[in-house]
Amino acid sequence: MSMLSRNAKLYLVATILQGLSFGIWGVIFNLYLNLGEVGFQPDFIGNLFAVSGIATGLIALPAGLFCERFGPKKALLISFTSHLVGFAQIIFLEPSILLFASLFGGLVGTIGWVSGAPFMMENSEKEERTYLFSFNWTLMIIMGVIGSYAGGAMPDSFNLFLGLATGAETGSPVGYRIALSISIILALTAAVPILLINEKKVKRQKIGTLLGLRNIQSAGTIVKFMIPTALIGFGAGFIVPLFNIFFKLRFTATSEQIGVISALGSVMLGIGTLVAPVLSNKIGKVKSVVVCQFLSMPFIMLITVSPNLAVAATSYILRGALMNMAGPISTTLQMELVSDKERATTSGFMVMADNIPRAVTASVSGGMMTESDFYTPFLFTTITYFIASSLFFMFFRKAKASLDDASRLPS
Repeated sequence: MSMLSRNAKLYLVATILQGLSFGIWGVIFNLYLNLGEVGFQPDFIGNLFAVSGIATGLIALPAGLFCERFGPKKALLISFTSHLVGFAQIIFLEPSILLFASLFGGLVGTIGWVSGAPFMMENSEKEERTYLFSFNWTLMIIMGVIGSYAGGAMPDSFNLFLGLATGAETGSPVGYRIALSISIILALTAAVPILLINEKKVKRQKIGTLLGLRNIQSAGTIVKFMIPTALIGFGAGFIVPLFNIFFKLRFTATSEQIGVISALGSVMLGIGTLVAPVLSNKIGKVKSVVVCQFLSMPFIMLITVSPNLAVAATSYILRGALMNMAGPISTTLQMELVSDKERATTSGFMVMADNIPRAVTASVSGGMMTESDFYTPFLFTTITYFIASSLFFMFFRKAKASLDDASRLPS
């Protein structure tokens, strides 16, 4: 921590608050919608994610261009307004309002998502970048652990205190609404450390240059990153957005059990992420990404064929750790293999490539799970992950991730 700049530390404080918020929201929002008293089925929940994902994918590139022009601080602050729609999502349970709120959240929230990696690149030295990315990732995970555990326990605890009904099916929505409101407040509070950041004076590019994408110097490299990213997003959409619903419907897990599973998954992922820079230094960034992804694949199928919740949860935890621990390494590689003038644009392309396919398959998977088909989504995910990881290795096996901007893959 002592080696990091003041701006980087303030960004990490915002990460802590957002990690807590995301942990709470991620565990219980779908479960809230699926409550007996609320009444939404997995197919609608999948469509809700699809709307957000498509919005994210469509706005990602413009968000990257906005960040290039006005800087990551402004982009981060604007993105925080997306959390305000969360209040609408927990109060107004009309399908049209939920869909609109999801659309708005996806559009505005993406601006901050895209700006994160360029901000960290601007506020770190070459030798500390992998560690900053990994530390930021790890902090998000640790706070996610706390948020997941707390989020799983909060609804029944609040309902019990208020003398209301508890349980995954029959529980009162009131406890869920209180917990989700806490999540929103935490996310909004994360704007405070961002306001305190003294942004570096960097010469920003002209809007005409950006709109014409004339800042792009590494088009071939970007496309090579986008193809496996899109395939991973396509596969992930089948299972990742609906994991909590899957555990509830397939194994009748309670919200507290799902919170514990999510928290344990985050703990394991946090351990893996701390190991990731060491693995990267030992065998290289490309091999680290590919090895972790390939090792995760058997556990994907084991989740759906597991005989009980314990085996499925263990498989889920190992899958998540292996598949995601190389995330910061992959992001660092992307930022190193493009020039500083195209980093935010590249980040936008990656978000777009990941989210649009993910949104499409989430909607399809929601329909499958509504019909109690839990096998096919996991099979499709495994196949697409295999293809994506193989292509990533083919594209980048000869790449040497340099630590300066001048050395990049030929476009």
